Amino acid sequence: MLDVIKPHHVSLCVLLRAFLDSDALEDVVSDEGFQSLGDFLLLEIRARSTVKYPSLTELLLQLQQALPSKDTGDQIASLLMEQLGGLQYPDDLVTFFSDMSQLMHSHASSLDVDSMKGGADISSAMGFYIRHCCVSFHMLAFEAACGLFDDLQAYKEAAIHEQQGFQAPPGLSKPALRNQAALHALLNREMARQETLSGVLPAAELVAAADELAYLAPEVAKVDLLKHSHALHQEDYLASVDTLYKYFDSSTGTQTPRPIASTMGVEPNKGHLQEALLSLGAAHTHFGHVQEALLALNEAVRIAQQHNDNVALAHALGALCHILSTAAPAAVAHLTEAGTAAVSPAGHLSQLLKILKRCEKRAQDLQLPHLFVFARLALAQFALEHQTGSDQHPKHKSTPQLSGTTQGRSSAALGVSQAVQDTARLQQAAKLAAAVALPPPPATPAPGMAGNVGPRASVADLFTVTPPVFAANAPVGCGPASADAVEKLAGSAHLLQAASWKLAGNRSLTQASALTHLACYSQSASSEDRALAYAQLANVAMSTKGYKAATEVLAVADAELPYSNSPALQAARLGLAHGRALHRVDARHAALFASQLLGLADPTDSVCKTLRTEAQQAQVRTLLVTGRYEEAAKSARELFERCTEAGMQVQAVELLLLLGQIHQAAGAPLTALPYILSCLLHSTDLHMDLLAADASCSLAAIWLALGPSHGQQAAQQLRSVLPTVLGNGDTDLQARAQMLLAQAMLADASQAELKANPEGVLQPLQAAAAGFAALEDYSKAAEAQHLIAVVCHAVNNTSMRNCAAGEFHKLTWQARQAQAC
Repeated sequence: MLDVIKPHHVSLCVLLRAFLDSDALEDVVSDEGFQSLGDFLLLEIRARSTVKYPSLTELLLQLQQALPSKDTGDQIASLLMEQLGGLQYPDDLVTFFSDMSQLMHSHASSLDVDSMKGGADISSAMGFYIRHCCVSFHMLAFEAACGLFDDLQAYKEAAIHEQQGFQAPPGLSKPALRNQAALHALLNREMARQETLSGVLPAAELVAAADELAYLAPEVAKVDLLKHSHALHQEDYLASVDTLYKYFDSSTGTQTPRPIASTMGVEPNKGHLQEALLSLGAAHTHFGHVQEALLALNEAVRIAQQHNDNVALAHALGALCHILSTAAPAAVAHLTEAGTAAVSPAGHLSQLLKILKRCEKRAQDLQLPHLFVFARLALAQFALEHQTGSDQHPKHKSTPQLSGTTQGRSSAALGVSQAVQDTARLQQAAKLAAAVALPPPPATPAPGMAGNVGPRASVADLFTVTPPVFAANAPVGCGPASADAVEKLAGSAHLLQAASWKLAGNRSLTQASALTHLACYSQSASSEDRALAYAQLANVAMSTKGYKAATEVLAVADAELPYSNSPALQAARLGLAHGRALHRVDARHAALFASQLLGLADPTDSVCKTLRTEAQQAQVRTLLVTGRYEEAAKSARELFERCTEAGMQVQAVELLLLLGQIHQAAGAPLTALPYILSCLLHSTDLHMDLLAADASCSLAAIWLALGPSHGQQAAQQLRSVLPTVLGNGDTDLQARAQMLLAQAMLADASQAELKANPEGVLQPLQAAAAGFAALEDYSKAAEAQHLIAVVCHAVNNTSMRNCAAGEFHKLTWQARQAQAC
C-alpha cells in the first residue's frame, strides 16, 4: 500500500537529489560528511518508529546531529530550505518529481559505470524510495496535489517561525501522521514491547505511544488494543476488559477482512467475533477467572464451527489446554463443548492429555508453528509432572500415560530435551521461512506450452523448507508474527529444561539452561520468562553458595527488571528469606515470610497451582521448627491428600518425606519409617535422585535413632548416596549427610579404632560445621563443633579440642541472638 505523500517526503527527496547529484555537494561536504549524510538518509527513509512525521525544524535538528560538523550541517540545511523555497507553485512540484524520476537507472539497462554516476539503482533502498514517492505523487488527483502544495507551504512557514524564535501559529503546526499501515505496524511493535519491557521500563513510558496516538488519531481503533495489552501486563483487570470491549466495538465493520483460505471452506469477513472472544478468554485466563474464560471459549468455538474457521478452533483448543494445565482440577468446574466434564482429578488429567494431543495434531495440519510448539512443550511438561514411574509398580487404571513413550521420569526428562531440540529446529525454519515472502504457486501451463522453461528461481527459494512451515494461503504478516512467537516459546523451552534438570537433581545443568535462556533469548523473551530464569538461578546459587550469592543474583534481576512485579521473583525472594529464618530458628520471621508467600499465591489455584502448595509447605516447615508437631503433621497430611487428588506427584512425594521428618523430630522414628520408605521408593522410581538421597539420609537418621548397634547400617546407607549428595546436593543436604555419617561412624567405632583414625570422623564433622555455619544454622553448627571437641578429647588433641569448644560457645551465642531477633 502506497503512502499518501507528505511534505516530509518532499524534504527527503530534496536531500536525496542533492546526495545523488555528486556535483551539488562536491565543494560543500567532505567525504566523511557525505557518508554521514547517506547513513542519515537511509535511516530516515526506513524510519517507522514514530506516530507522526517530524516537522521541518525537527528534521533539520536531526540532520545537524547526524553530520560531523556544524558548518556542514548549516550548509546542507540552507540548501534544503533554498530548494523548498523554490517550490512556489503546484506546477513546480510536478517538475520536481519529474526530475526525480530521471535519477533512477537499472543495472540491466546501464552497464557503463560513468553513465551510472549521479543516480540510484531502482532496486536499491534509495531508488525504491524515490520510485515510491514519484508514483504516490503522480497518483494524486488535482485537488490532492494542490492540498500537498498548501501543506508544504505551511510546513516551511512553521519552520521559519520557529527559526526566528516565535511559536508557529496553530494552523501551521498541525502534525502529519503516518499512514494506516505504518501506524498498525507501529502498534504491533509497541504491543511486542509491552511483553518484553513491562518490567524494564516504567508503565508511563510504555503507554506513551498509545496516549499520543489516541490524542492525534482517535479514529485508530487498535490504540485500545495496545492499552488492553498494557493493562494486562499491569494487572489492571477493569482497564483491561474495558479497553478490549472498546477495541472490538469500535473496530467492528471497519477491519480489513481476514484473508482466510477459501480452500478450507471458511467464509471471509467472519473472523472478527471469534477473535474478540478468544482475546476475552485469554484476558480472563490471565487473571484466573476460569469460568468466565471457559464461557468465552465456548462461544468462540460455537461461532468458529458455524463459520468453519479451523484456525480459530485450533487456537481455542490451545487456550483450553493452557487453562487446564495451569489451573488445579478443583478450579475447573466444567469444560467446553470440545470435551466432557472432568468429574475427578484423574479425568481432568486424562482430558488435558487428549486435548493437548488434538491441539498438536490440528496445529500441524493447519501449519501453525507457534501453536504446534506450544502443544509440544505442554505435552513434555505434562509427561514431566504426571508420569508414574516404571512398569514394575502397579498403576491406577485412570492414571493418564503418554502413548509411545516408556514410563518414568527419566524418559520424561529425555522427552523435554527432545522437545527443546525440536523447538529450536522449528524456530530456525520459521525464521527463514518468514524472512522472504513465498512466491505464488505457478499457474497451470497452457496446452502446447509444457516445454517452455519456467522462471528462474528467486532468492526466496533459499528460505523455503520441505514441507513448508506456513500455509501457502496464510494471511500477510502472519508468518513473521508466528515466527516471533516460536522464538519466544523456544526461550521458554529452556526454562522447562531447567525445571526438568532440577527434578533430576542436576543443579549445574539447571543453571546452564537458565543462563542459556538469558544469554540467547533476552531480546525476545517476555519479562516474566526472564524473571523466572533469574529466580531459577537464585535458587541454584542458594543451594550451592549460600544466601549471599543468591542475594547477588536477585540484585542483578532487580537491576535488569527494576519495575517487575513478577510472582516468580517475589516467590524466590520470600523463599530465600523463609529458608534463612528456618536455619536461624527464627520462628517469628519464618511465620511472617510463609504467610507472605501464601498471600502471593492465587487463592483459587487458577493461575499457578504449585505456588500455593509451596507456600503451604513453608508453613508446615515453620510449624516443625517451632516444635508444633501435631499441627505440622495434620497440615502436611491434608496437603498431601490434596496434591494426590490433583495429580501433583512431585509435591506429594516431597510431602511424604516431610511427614517422616515431622514424626522423626517428634521422637517417633518407627512411625516415620513408612513415610521415609515410601518417599524413597517413589523418588527412586521417578528418578528424583536428590530427593531419594535426602530420604536415604532420613532413613540413616532413623537407624541411628534405633540405637548405636545400627550405626553400621546407617553408615552403609549414607555411603551409598554420598556421591550424589556431594556432587549435586545443596549445602544443607551435604552438611546433614556429613553429620549423620560422622555420628554413624562414632556409634560403630571402638575407642581404639577412633584413636587410630580420628580424621575419618573429624573431616565430615568439620565439613558439616562449615556447611551449617554458611547457612547460618548456628544450632547445628554448634552441635558439630561439640562433637569435634568430644572426639578431640577422646584422642588427646587438646589444642583442637579447645578451639572447637571456643567455636561451640561462639555459635551457641549466635544462635541465641538469631532466635531473639
